[in-house]
Amino acid sequence: MRTIILTATTVIAIGLVNPSSSVAQSRQSVQDLFNKCVELARQRGYSNSDLDGNRAAARNFVIRCMQGRQR
Repeated sequence: MRTIILTATTVIAIGLVNPSSSVAQSRQSVQDLFNKCVELARQRGYSNSDLDGNRAAARNFVIRCMQGRQR
């Protein structure tokens, strides 16, 4: 009986730890993708004021890039 309780507790603990680490990795990868898209926008001629000022064309470029629509 004790073995079953210990096993169940271990499985639950592992289940709680793994999703949080995958969420952290997901957030990091989204941030990395965003940074790459902003850098691509700069290479394509958008200025810092376009990107920082949240201008529509620059914002749309970054959004399309994050969706995989820009090369």
